Amino acid sequence: MDIKIALIVGCLFSIMGLNAAHLVGGHISYECIGGNDYQVFLRVYRDCAGGGAAFDADANIAVYDASNNLIQSVQVPKGATISVPLNSTGNPCLTPPSNLCTEYADYTTTFSLPPIVGGYTIVHQRCCRNNSIDNVANSGNFGNTYFVTIPSMDVTCNSSPAFNNPAPIVLCGNEPLNLTIEAIEKDGDSLHFEFCDILEGGSSGGGGGGCFAVVPIPSCPPPYTPIGFLAPYSPSQPLPGTPPISINPQTGQLSGTPDQLGRFVVGICVSEWRNGMQMSQIRLDYQFNIVNCVSNIVADMLTPAEDSTLLCNGLNVQFQNESSNFNHLFWDFGVPGVSTDTSNLPNPVFSFPAPGNYTVLLVVNPGWQCSDSTTFDFLVQPDVNASMSWSGVPCFEVQGIEWEAIGNFPANSTFDWNFGPGASPNFSANLVPPAVTWSSPGWKTVSFTAYWPPTCSITFVDSVQISALAATVDAGPNQTINRFESADLGASSGFSFYWYSDIPSRYSGQFQQNIRVWPQDDTTTYYVIVKDELGCEGIDSVQIFWQPDSIIPEDPQVMNVITPNADGRNDFLDLSNVLDNQTARLLVLNRWGQEVLDRVNYQNDWDGVDQGGDPLPDGTYYILLIGSQGTLYQGGVSIIRSN
Repeated sequence: MDIKIALIVGCLFSIMGLNAAHLVGGHISYECIGGNDYQVFLRVYRDCAGGGAAFDADANIAVYDASNNLIQSVQVPKGATISVPLNSTGNPCLTPPSNLCTEYADYTTTFSLPPIVGGYTIVHQRCCRNNSIDNVANSGNFGNTYFVTIPSMDVTCNSSPAFNNPAPIVLCGNEPLNLTIEAIEKDGDSLHFEFCDILEGGSSGGGGGGCFAVVPIPSCPPPYTPIGFLAPYSPSQPLPGTPPISINPQTGQLSGTPDQLGRFVVGICVSEWRNGMQMSQIRLDYQFNIVNCVSNIVADMLTPAEDSTLLCNGLNVQFQNESSNFNHLFWDFGVPGVSTDTSNLPNPVFSFPAPGNYTVLLVVNPGWQCSDSTTFDFLVQPDVNASMSWSGVPCFEVQGIEWEAIGNFPANSTFDWNFGPGASPNFSANLVPPAVTWSSPGWKTVSFTAYWPPTCSITFVDSVQISALAATVDAGPNQTINRFESADLGASSGFSFYWYSDIPSRYSGQFQQNIRVWPQDDTTTYYVIVKDELGCEGIDSVQIFWQPDSIIPEDPQVMNVITPNADGRNDFLDLSNVLDNQTARLLVLNRWGQEVLDRVNYQNDWDGVDQGGDPLPDGTYYILLIGSQGTLYQGGVSIIRSN
């Protein structure tokens, strides 16, 4: 039975060993989330270009106390698989080869760990590394150990530092490094960056318990065994470089120039310090690929040779960057004797002090070895500062509106006026066009466009309201007169006058401001058209209500006037003297003989409305009252609602 178990375990280890290659790095950290709970964050990197092992579906994370007693061991499920961008070289003007591939997965869990003397060690171990690492002999025989510690009796809810961004895939050979290893610290402690050991773990051992499994479960307790480097490399000098590659202890920036191609593993430790005491330390164990990168940065701008409209806005020029693969840039607009004529914006707008020829410089990635620059001469023109206006009398009877374009138009400019439909003229190519009239009143839209070489233009739009009969006129109040009387009419002031009426009438004159009229036996509306001193016309009207003498029918007591104004007097046509309790039909005709009312069984209730119930205009009407034996009454009646 023991032999069978040993064979099974040996086969499992063999299978796992075959699938364990191509791990290229990782790190582990934690965040205290309160109540003695710590969220642990493990990130593992793998080489995805060579068909190696996939990520483990679950990663073992173990917790030990200071005496290496196992406190907890959990299997943590894998998060999403994410590819590291190929262009994350730290230098965006260099493009690495396309046959590289690195991806990572995160494993996150939470432990409840009350403060204890000596604190805790949190660890994950896994084999194996790439076989082709150039600064470690037989690198494929070694696994990885990622661990972090919680301080002894941590009652401050301390969080370890954490690496902020995915590590880059490549470093570009023979190019100065421009790469910063970023870490964050949530407790306000100071951070210290340094190169450090990388640690064994899995397969070849590397733990205090002597664990040799490809995936130790649980991961083993400390102490952990550093991996030796091939000469001339060391934990503090893991990368080839001239000058030597170094790391800034305060910022984490890598400096130096890699001068040898290959795969190199490094350890980068970040320690947090509080009041002179180290609280915890995280370790990035990672394989960099040093490769030949291709510089692909090109400085380029849109020029007037490509787009002549760039110089159409006078002294204000909109610049457009067309550079490729840049990180930052610098513009110098070429104003002599000025140092403030610069910008770092991609597409700046610059106002030149005066017209002239300016040599504009664009530098992409200034200060970098792979930076690029370009220049172009911009012949800046004066501002146009154009506008349009009109003058004249905007009434339909006068018009002749005069339009004018005002501006500092460049030489060889051409112009286009469009006055819209019904205008005379419709169009004009003159800077100052002829006076314009329209065939109908209303709002009129006018556009003006100026063109100048090579392809510039500017357009303005304005409108004017052409009003008809817009002058203010007052023909005076309405009047009521008796039969054979005259009425005196007077209009407000003006330059000329013309009076007329809706039905024939006698006048003392029709072309004076004040006249006398004699209505012809009916209510009459008089109109006056007045033209002011500008030639604009207006119109108003006045009604003369004609009140006839009593019409003497067969019965002289019949009403011949009603005043339906709801004052309780003479509001209705009362024919009771004629009806004498008979049933009769009332017909009402207007002065043209048209029937406007036909009411059967009249009840003395007509108040001056038509058959539809709408009030009839004031005036004189003809009525017929027809009984069963014939006409009982016929005669005139006047409707007067106001005096």
